[in-house]
Order: sequence, then structure tokens, then C-alpha cells
Amino acid sequence: MNKQLAAYVRYRDLAIRRIEAIPVAIPMLRPIKWARGEISTIDNVIVVVTLSDGTQGIADAPPRPTIYGETQKSLIAIITDHFANALKGVHAFDLARVWSVFDAIAWNPTAKAAIDMALYDAQAKALGVSCAQLLGGTLKPLPVNWRLRLGSKKEMLADAEHMIKNHGFRALKVKCGIDRDKDIEILRALRKHTGDEIEITIDCNQGYSVQDLLEAAPYFEELNIALIEEPIPARDGAGKRFAAERMRVPISGDDSCMTPDDVLHELKLGGIRAVVIKCARTGYTQSRQILALARAHYTPVHNGTQADMQIGTAAAGHFACTYQAVHAHEISSFLDAKDHVADQDLAIKNGDLILPEGPGIGFNLDAKKLAKYRLDK
Repeated sequence: MNKQLAAYVRYRDLAIRRIEAIPVAIPMLRPIKWARGEISTIDNVIVVVTLSDGTQGIADAPPRPTIYGETQKSLIAIITDHFANALKGVHAFDLARVWSVFDAIAWNPTAKAAIDMALYDAQAKALGVSCAQLLGGTLKPLPVNWRLRLGSKKEMLADAEHMIKNHGFRALKVKCGIDRDKDIEILRALRKHTGDEIEITIDCNQGYSVQDLLEAAPYFEELNIALIEEPIPARDGAGKRFAAERMRVPISGDDSCMTPDDVLHELKLGGIRAVVIKCARTGYTQSRQILALARAHYTPVHNGTQADMQIGTAAAGHFACTYQAVHAHEISSFLDAKDHVADQDLAIKNGDLILPEGPGIGFNLDAKKLAKYRLDK
């Protein structure tokens, strides 16, 4: 039997044996705040997919009740009570079958995304390649930005200086959207402090009205803001297009672009000129669909974060290795965590995320850390 045939025989009957959902609680160095909420503890769900040959893939599902309506308990329930049973015995590479099971249940985006990515991780580990290679890319350093949480001007400037000095960030993302005048004041001070070589984007989390945005737009243009993410209510497509036609800084879609259908709708409306892909809510399968739609509309994309930690960041990073991005990726939130449950650390050097070598996402679970932080002991 030649090597190719032997490999085919090995993977021909590879199936999903078990899917586990493990709740964890990991302390943070400090809360993450934005216009619509706050996270003070990493209360995620670790998803483990075990294949029939014993290969395990992992992913991290972040509950965001204010965004997706999912909680830690609801993630565990839908995964263990439904998806785990429905997917048992399904061929490990039959993603069409997997997503037909997902499509039979409404919403639950991060539960579906985590299973999807854990399955890809298991596939890649079984094949002995990275997820980036499995998806058509190759590992490379990824330029990332640092997200400045809401705070006083002094706090935000100190945070920017510290992160640029210690990690070499060449891009910053500023949380805005509560007080327009304060936003402009902070952005002015930040631009003066960092100089023109730093890319600055802002995320309003739907906090402005169209009028607020249009009145602030000249200041944003003067300060060379690269992108404005979701400045007004996500479903106000007409308002977004009205504003976009009257300002030079492009609007990027995030909350309005949660599914491939959403992305297609927003691109047709013409209000956005960039798309944020969050693998934590669309997995690899739907993220690839979103990437294809954006390319078809000549619209740049970059990977965003759902406050992803080490495992989620590595998974998003592997996807980001499959395309060229105009703007820095937003996958550095893991620096806010005091610890993690992976068997390796991630690093950011000179503003670039350095992904670990190895099959899959390059991570496995650390048994001791998982035992320390899991909640279902």
C-alpha cells in the first residue's frame, strides 16, 4: 500500500467520538469596559472535540449575553444536551453535515463557532499540519493593535504609553461612544502623544447618533483616524450610508456583520468600507464565507476579538494568516488575563502576535491549570 492510500484509509472513517463543554473562571488583571458592557472575569467555556482515533481539538467559547444572548450555562446546555449528541459519529471532515445540525437550531453563535473551530483543530492535528495550513495559509507574525478601554484621559494615555513601550504596539484601538467631546479630546491628546506613525482606530459600540457622528467626523479626519467601528446603531443601515457619503474616514462593520447574511446586506447597502471578522462567533467555516463576500466587494477585512484569551486568540490568528489585512488585527486581549488553561504562552513582540508552532492551533490544554480553573469539579 502506497503512502497516499495508507493516509486515505487512516482518515476515511475518522469520526467525532465526543464533544465536551467545560466552564472555567479565570481572573483578569483589570476589567474590559466598553459603551455597552463590562467583563471582569473570564467565564468562558472550553470546548473539546475528541475524534475516534483519540485526537483532540480545542476551542474557547466566550459568553456575551449583552451581544449574543448566550451565558456560560446556556452554552454548556446547548453543546452537551443537543450538539454533542447530534454530532456523535459524524465524519470528522463532513462540515456540511455539521453545519446542517447547527442550522436546525437558531442563533447560539459562539457555541457553534467553538465546535467548528475545535473540529478544525482536531482535523489539523490528525493531519499533522497547522490550522493556518489547513485553511490555505501559513504561520506568520501578525500586526495587532492594543485596545484602550474607556477611562480618563490620563489613564488612557498611560495605558497607551505602557503597551507601546513594553510590547511595541504600532496600532491602537480606542473605545469611544459615550461622550463625543471627551472622545475628541482624548484622541487629540493620543495623536499628539504617539505621533503620526501609530495607526489609530476607534470603536463606538453603536454609541453615537448620525448627528453626533457627522459633527465629530471633521475632527476624526484631522486626527487621521484609520477606521470608525460601528459608530451608530448597527441596524441603522440608512443612517450609516448617509454618514459614509459625507465623511472620509471609513466605517467598519462589527455588530452589524455577525453572520454572512448580515455582511452581504451591509455591503449591498454601501455604508461600510471594512469588515471585522470574529472567529469566536462565526468559526472558521462562516469566517471563510465572510472573507469571500468581502473580497467580492473589494472591501478589506481584519480579525477582531470577542475579548478572546489565549486559545481563542491563537485560533483567530491562524485564520488571519490566510489573507492580507490592511489594518492591524484586534487580537491582543489575552494580555488582560492573569492566567490561562493552554500549555503554552502567547507573545506579542514589536507589535506582532507570534503564534506557537505545532499542529492545529499549536495549543493543547494544560491539565493542571484546567483543574484549577474549571467550575464543574
